[in-house]
Amino acid sequence: MHIELKWRCAVVIIQNDALLRLGKQCNAVYVCPKDDGVRRGPLVAYAGKDSQGRNLVGDIYFNFRRIESHPKIVQTFTEVVCEKLDQQGLFDSFDTVCGIPQGGRTFGQMLALIADKRFVYADKKPKPTEAGKKQEYEWDLSQFDFKPGERVAVAEDVFNNFQNTDNTLAEISGTGAKVVLLVGALNRSPLHDKTYKSLPVVASIREAYPEYEQDDPAVSYDIAAGLIEWEVKKNWSRLMAIMG
Repeated sequence: MHIELKWRCAVVIIQNDALLRLGKQCNAVYVCPKDDGVRRGPLVAYAGKDSQGRNLVGDIYFNFRRIESHPKIVQTFTEVVCEKLDQQGLFDSFDTVCGIPQGGRTFGQMLALIADKRFVYADKKPKPTEAGKKQEYEWDLSQFDFKPGERVAVAEDVFNNFQNTDNTLAEISGTGAKVVLLVGALNRSPLHDKTYKSLPVVASIREAYPEYEQDDPAVSYDIAAGLIEWEVKKNWSRLMAIMG
């Protein structure tokens, strides 16, 4: 894919694998190590839930927080998504970027800067969460004023399975604004490629990663053995050491 950054009078050539290499250089990518198919490290928990309310799990985690400390790399991810927006005729489809914490706030602010759009963000408020489950949050947008019908692009760092997106859409709709676009650094959903509920989905990287219910035979043995990390970002250094 050839990308010409018209608004910067520059030309770069970059692909999914090049962006992922940048992520790996920032120690932002965890891939569970395996030996002849046997896991030698823990699975990781995702925000999405199965039909029994249990967190979905997988072998791969993209931790945008590790990229946030490198603004130039955040800029690269954002420039790629801007070019995609331009190619799809979506660059002028929104007035405001709303960053969803934490990584989406950093990514969204860079997007607003490059695209010359208004920027707002949600505050993160923890929900009561049972022990042994991934922490859940709700969003507070009360610090910003919105105009009726204001066109909003929701910025996330990673789209996993879009289960939490419904809550985000409801929170923003409650302000009188209208969500017109979902944009992010990575869309790893195995189900939603270019749209979600008729909204365009545009990401710097589009790469579907498998996710499993906890009783799936592909992961059930490891789950029973306790080979899973629930607090991924908190214990990121340990995961990087395990991956080696």
